[in-house]
Amino acid sequence: MKDRFHCKFAASLLVGCAALALAFLTTMPAASEDKAPAAKATCVGCSVDGKTTPRTSDGHPDLSGYWGGQNFAGQQFERSNDGSILFDFSTAFNDRKPCSDDDDSPRCVDPNEPPYKPEYLAKVKEISATAYAGTTSLDPQMECKPLGVPRAGVGQMEVVQGPQSIAILYESAPYSLYRIIYMDGRPHPADLDTSYMGHSIGHWEGDALVVDVTGLSDETWLANRLKYGNIHSDKEHVIERWTRKGDELTYEATVEDPVMFTKPWVNTPRKVQHAGPSLSSNDGVLEQMCTKEDKNHFITPSSADSPHCNYRCSDPSK
Repeated sequence: MKDRFHCKFAASLLVGCAALALAFLTTMPAASEDKAPAAKATCVGCSVDGKTTPRTSDGHPDLSGYWGGQNFAGQQFERSNDGSILFDFSTAFNDRKPCSDDDDSPRCVDPNEPPYKPEYLAKVKEISATAYAGTTSLDPQMECKPLGVPRAGVGQMEVVQGPQSIAILYESAPYSLYRIIYMDGRPHPADLDTSYMGHSIGHWEGDALVVDVTGLSDETWLANRLKYGNIHSDKEHVIERWTRKGDELTYEATVEDPVMFTKPWVNTPRKVQHAGPSLSSNDGVLEQMCTKEDKNHFITPSSADSPHCNYRCSDPSK
């Protein structure tokens, strides 16, 4: 009798366990119900399709990765007299009337030149008069001095983004150079010595990274490709806006200089493409060195020269 009771109990327990196991299995999704895996970027900071803006875990646009990719689809080539091929970056300007050094018409001078006070504009024009084909021995970068802000802006660079800070690693500005943007809410130091790249603190305004830069040395220039846009004082204050859409990064800067400017100057926005998986995986940021140029061999403007494209030959309306 006792053995029979044990047998019945064991049988009931076995049936109950089987029923529980069956119920558990029926609640599990079928093995054939495979969900489509989420698309993954092909490199650090890459967009999955070039149009979707990647985001960090805290929801902000991810600016990480190697920037400076170029699209050569519309590049033009020219053949020289000896039959060789010249890879020409400037053929887009070849069909336009050249500008002389003293031509201040809207066609030859960027309509968005910095608003210098008269006494400083005179100095700027003196510097500009020494330039030939857009280059002058007075340019600080010819002494291997860092480009500064906002001149360094965007270009061949790697962005390393974290929640507390963002590092910008420039490949050539004019040599390998870095700057740190602090994102932890700290203020600028109260007693700040000036430096080429200044001190940067940032925050997010929607999808725009807004960076406040101060403590900038007066040994740098403001921008490239501006006829009258070079010097500034050590009171320069810059507000940058970095905005990413897909694989395109837009850089804007508002520059205040109460010493030299009549009002704040907003630069013409600059854009750069993410390099994508090819360049990012094969190259990335390459180490660059800078050697001071022999200024004795710099060409200077001469009245015997024919007009040439010095700074700007494009139509400002385009």
